[in-house]
This record gives sequence, structure tokens and C-alpha cells, in this order.
Amino acid sequence: MRLAHHLVRRSSGLYAFRLVVPADLRAAVGLGVVKRSLGTRDIALAKLYAYALGTRYAAAFAMLRGSAMPKAPDVDRLLAGMDPAAIRRLEIDTVDPRTLQPLRVKTDGSAGDNAAALEALRVIFASPLPAVPAATPPPQATGPSLKVAIKTYGETEGRGMKADTWDARRRALQSFADYLNEATPVGVISRAKASEWTDALLRDGKSKQTVRNYVTHTAALFDSLVQKGQAQSNPVAGLIKIKTREKKARRQEGFGWEPFDEATLRRIYDPESLAKARTDHVRWGAVIGLYTGARVGEVAQLALRDFEIVGGLQCVRIQAELDGQRVKSDAGHRLLPLHPDLLELGLMDRVERLRAAGEEWLFPGLKLDGAAGVGNALSKGFSYYLKNLGVKPRRMNGRVGFHSLRKNVTQQLQASAVTEERRRAYMGHEPGEDTHAVVYMRPWNPPELTAVTDGLAWRQLIDLTGLRHELLAKG
Repeated sequence: MRLAHHLVRRSSGLYAFRLVVPADLRAAVGLGVVKRSLGTRDIALAKLYAYALGTRYAAAFAMLRGSAMPKAPDVDRLLAGMDPAAIRRLEIDTVDPRTLQPLRVKTDGSAGDNAAALEALRVIFASPLPAVPAATPPPQATGPSLKVAIKTYGETEGRGMKADTWDARRRALQSFADYLNEATPVGVISRAKASEWTDALLRDGKSKQTVRNYVTHTAALFDSLVQKGQAQSNPVAGLIKIKTREKKARRQEGFGWEPFDEATLRRIYDPESLAKARTDHVRWGAVIGLYTGARVGEVAQLALRDFEIVGGLQCVRIQAELDGQRVKSDAGHRLLPLHPDLLELGLMDRVERLRAAGEEWLFPGLKLDGAAGVGNALSKGFSYYLKNLGVKPRRMNGRVGFHSLRKNVTQQLQASAVTEERRRAYMGHEPGEDTHAVVYMRPWNPPELTAVTDGLAWRQLIDLTGLRHELLAKG
């Protein structure tokens, strides 16, 4: 937008008056350029003030040069009552460039001439510059201090989180409070200040992914504060975004879970090796994970009631119907036909034996309410087993563990004739976002998902007979 003459807009948004002093008057004025803040961000007011200032400076410059300006009506009335013979040109020697008030006026030295000069100046400058309103500072947002906000959030929202999730969130919030000062009111925290925090974390050597996680956790606090009316906006949300090319670069650098290659799978499921695993939940959990691709928590929390016959097929239901059970998403609730190899390995024999013993869970005694989540004991036990076997990631940045089995199952099905829609349903992934998948399709039933189990031909790598013997011998 083109601004009016003599107007300049500063980075603060305030307008200023700017006028170049004519070269022949710079010595008298003492400036080459006159600058004056107008104290407003309103363009209409700024134009008005600039016009008034421009008019007054023009009058002052004309008087300094000794030239006449058109007389305003009030000046005409003043002069109408004067003796023309007594009128003479007033000569101003110096003008204050800020206030336009004369600093030095030339007269003949008489008391009468001095009085006349002063009266003339009073009339000329009788119309003052419209009062410039002081810039009104934005109202200070109210709200609790960071310390109080975090404490309240923990007492209300934190109680409904998994212990490990809240622990991660608490660490992120404490980092934010330590950097900004925990006494800072939440309503005065700007996005610029929040970005200083993320910059500091990156400079300290934290990965962009880690800082992004910190931002996600901290943004959750401000979402709650905005909802309560204790903050006007969320200054943290979206501060760190990992671009698609950055995600691709991380994958190329080997970050993430690695599937096991065939040689490693043979070692893991070697009957003699698996028999040395310390607990039955590691032995059976490893087998169930290989044939279902279920998440570690989904396997660890299996109850005996989750095994049922549907449509003539022995199935397992992934659900959250008992205390301690959790499912990641709506798609996580699913009914899966048991792979024939699992039946051959004796899984239902174990289920029936435990039922007869009056047990409730597939893995009695396994702690499900640990701070690190439902599947923590199984995850750690399986990782310990891998360590004893000498199984390590192939890449420096890679990871191996129970979740690697989920990747193995996905890739095995990818290489089969199983459709993507069936794969997603079997693995507990959300369906596609198109209308066909979201609106028209119904949940898959067990007979339809038997095509998926056909795609998991692990018996080519595993000694089922030997493995069954060891599994049942150990319990």
C-alpha cells in the first residue's frame, strides 16, 4: 500500500512523520530531516496528523524565508483591526523542529515590537496539532503461572494418561517452565519466546524429532488453557514440523524399527534357543506376535475370554473390555482367526489348561499397570532374549525388538496376494480415507480374514514340532 506523503510506517506498526528540510533552511532549523512519531497505528489518524504537521512546517519555512503564506481567517480578523502602516514582516531566526515554536525572533528591540511579534506568533500557531493519543499497550493477558498451570494440568488431565505418557509430558513441560521461568503467566507467553525454547533445545543437541515431541506435549497444556479461557492462543502448537524430505532422510539414515531377516528369525524361533527364554510370556508372546502382527500391549493383555469360536473358527478378539486392557484406536478392536500354526503349536491347549486352573489371563501374574505401559514387561523380556542371542540392529540408528515382528508380518503379507484392505483390518490399522472404505465397507469377519493367515507361511522357517514340544513343556 502506498502511504500518504510524509508518512513512514515503522516495524512496530506505528506511523511516523518524516519531512526533508529545504537545503537553504537546514542551518536555521538545525536538521536535515525532521522525524516525529505520531503514536498511532491507525492510518486515518496518521494522515490527519501528517497533514497538520505538514501545514505548520510549511508556514514555519515560509516565515524563515521571509515570504508570505495565505492568511487563515482568524489571522485576517486579527489584521483587520490593525493599522496597515504598523504591519511589518516578522522575521523568525530559528524554529524548534519538534514543536514548531520559535526559539529566536528578530525585532527592533522595542517593547512594542516585541509584544507585536509574540502576538502574531500566537495567532499563527493558535491551531494546535490534534492531540496524539498515547499508544495503548495490549491488555496483559491474565492467567495462572506456568508452575500453577502445570500442577493443575497434572492433577486433572494427567491422571487419565498412561504413566509413561505423563512422565514424558511432565519432562517436556518442566523443560518449558525452566526456560521461560515457571513464575511467568501463561497468558503473556508469545510464540517468539516459545520458539527461543525450541531453538535452545536444538542447540543443546536434541534431535528434531525429540524437540517435536516436546512441542506436542507442551501444546497439549496450552490447548487445555485456551479451552478454559486462561490463554488466548496456543504459542507452541506447530513450532517444529518435520518435512516429508526430512522423514525420508531419517529412513535413509536407518532410523526406525528393523524387521528381522530370515536367518535371524530362524535363530529366534529355534526350539532350543526359545526354551532358554526366562518366562512363558516371552516364549508364547514371541510366537503370537509372529503370527498375528499384534502390538506388544495387545499380546500382553490377552485374557482367556478373548479366545472364542466364531463361524466355526477359533478366534482371538483384540479388545479393551477388562481393567488393564487398552486398544490404540477404533481400528485396533478386531476379531482375528487364529493361524492354523498357532493351533498346531498348542496355544488353545494352554488356554484350556489355564481356564481349568481358574485363571483369567493368558499370562497370569504379568504386570499390566506398569509405568511404562501394558506391554512393557513383554517388550523388555523379548529384548533381553534378543540380547542373549546376540541379535542387533543392522544399521547404527536402527532398532530391533517386539515391534520388529509387526513389521515382519506386514512385509510378509505385502509379498502375498492379500489385499491392502484385509492387511489393514488384520493389523489393526485405520482403513483408507476414501468414501468407499469409510462409508460403505463393514468390518471384516473371521472367515474373510483367513486369506490373511494363508499369507503367513512361517512354517518354512520354523520347526513346528520341536517348538510345540518346548512350548508345552515349559507351560
